[in-house]
Amino acid sequence: MSDRENLQERAYVFLRDAIVSGELEDGSQHSIYQLAEQLEMSRTPVRDAVIQLAEAGFVTVQRNRGFRVHGPTVERLRDIFELRLLLEVPATFYAAASGGDELPEKLRTATSGMTTALAEGDILGYLLHDRAFHEHIASAVGNRRLSSTLEGLREVVRDPGASSSFGVRDPGTVIEEHEAIARAIAQGDSRRSAEAMREHLVLTGTVLMDRLAQSRGESADPDWSTRLAGAFAHQGV
Repeated sequence: MSDRENLQERAYVFLRDAIVSGELEDGSQHSIYQLAEQLEMSRTPVRDAVIQLAEAGFVTVQRNRGFRVHGPTVERLRDIFELRLLLEVPATFYAAASGGDELPEKLRTATSGMTTALAEGDILGYLLHDRAFHEHIASAVGNRRLSSTLEGLREVVRDPGASSSFGVRDPGTVIEEHEAIARAIAQGDSRRSAEAMREHLVLTGTVLMDRLAQSRGESADPDWSTRLAGAFAHQGV
């Protein structure tokens, strides 16, 4: 990775975490020039990071006016998880039937890596293996646009405290859910694979929405996922 790419990644992580944590408030407007000065780097990597954030849905770039922040709201979280359900559940259905002989081993390696990382207290390792698990399934479809879209959606709902904790859910439970998905894919059971992925996403989305709603003194719809139930009927999910 070049020095410019390193600076861009640093700027991206800083801005993303500041937005997700609420440090940069929803609707606030910011100057790329001022942020570059704050981060003590040139405008180019900051500008590239802002463009990357715009592609992920964190900001809107405004010509000659910097960018406007789109902070997390319960409604936005629901939109993101609904989109993940619409994309990642069918992708898992496909992967179980057509993912190839190497996919089950890749998924076992990812879940084993999560388990080892958890036992060793290796938060970064745990998160990297978690991400790899979902990336392997998306990649099995063979559509680069799908893979990049899902990666962007996962980034939007990334826990700002993930660098210092295992996330908002019990990591042991998350590993069990991943293992259930991996087993069903290894067995070539498309219906069960898709069902297990849907359960995993619904549980994660519900926890994140509840936590955000509580922090804002709001309430989240516990039945948010049922609106799309008909979309999965053809899969038996």
